[in-house]
Amino acid sequence: MKEKILVSVVGAFILASVCLAEAQQPAKIPRIGFISSAGTPGSLSRRFDAFQAGLRDLGYVEGKNLLIERRYAGGKLARTPALVNELVQEKVDVIVAINNVAIHAAREATKTIPIVMVCSIDPVVAGYIESFARPGGNITGLAHLGRDLSAKRVELLKEVLPKMSRVAILWDTDGPGPAIAFKEYEAAAQAFKLELRSLEVRGPAPDLPGAFQLAKAARADAFIVVGNAFMYPHAKQIFELATKNRLPSMTEQRQYVDAGGLMSYGANLPDVYRRAADYVVEILKGARPGDLQVKLPERFEIFINLKTARQVGLVIPQHVLIQADKVIQ
Repeated sequence: MKEKILVSVVGAFILASVCLAEAQQPAKIPRIGFISSAGTPGSLSRRFDAFQAGLRDLGYVEGKNLLIERRYAGGKLARTPALVNELVQEKVDVIVAINNVAIHAAREATKTIPIVMVCSIDPVVAGYIESFARPGGNITGLAHLGRDLSAKRVELLKEVLPKMSRVAILWDTDGPGPAIAFKEYEAAAQAFKLELRSLEVRGPAPDLPGAFQLAKAARADAFIVVGNAFMYPHAKQIFELATKNRLPSMTEQRQYVDAGGLMSYGANLPDVYRRAADYVVEILKGARPGDLQVKLPERFEIFINLKTARQVGLVIPQHVLIQADKVIQ
């Protein structure tokens, strides 16, 4: 009897020890991979801050119950697949891919790690997902459809320049997104009965002065910048040349107006990035990305740089100014 009692006591002690050890083991902290082929931590800080704010609103704080591995290619697109592979090898729980090159690289790198995308083109047409309602596979997220707003941008330019008859499109011919955008601008120019001039550039050292010479020779009244990972690092030079040639510009994102562009029209990207956090948390709680509906932007915004307007000798009509979400003096 004593032996049985001793065995029972020892067994209970061992079980209690195991339970205590398991209880003392720290819970696994999820890790998120955040990858962009464009920009730098500084240039993308507003969007990343919005993403972090979205996580905090849902109870996830970096360094406390969440880790974020950041990777930025800085516009060097060829580096992107290697950076994505680093995240895959580190076995992050979710990859947040925030532009087309990064989304494509992540899609090629893994079929198992969930991917939350922030996409500027139609993700169904691009082949990232099966449908908006049921994406299928391991990709979900948001599509801000920056390329689908081309007609509205041309319309705004026409409001600012009622006599505009020729518009030039500055774009990177090596990028898949800009190629889609150029076709959209072709259709918009045709709808507004405008002549269109293609200003094609490619890296690593784009001939921007040559592009503006072509715009001048074509007697363009304005130009539109198709933004992508390659184009933004050259924004300062682009708008210096635009000022020198007194050529008004329309851009797709606020950051170009901050860099000296005249106007921009597009989705409110910080809001898009804040909403991307919703997908990350849903996945961390067990949702399958293929079951999470891909959503569109809820807010759009217009930015106008009046300093640039003065430099190119342009007066922005009052009815356009009152539409602006922010006017830079």
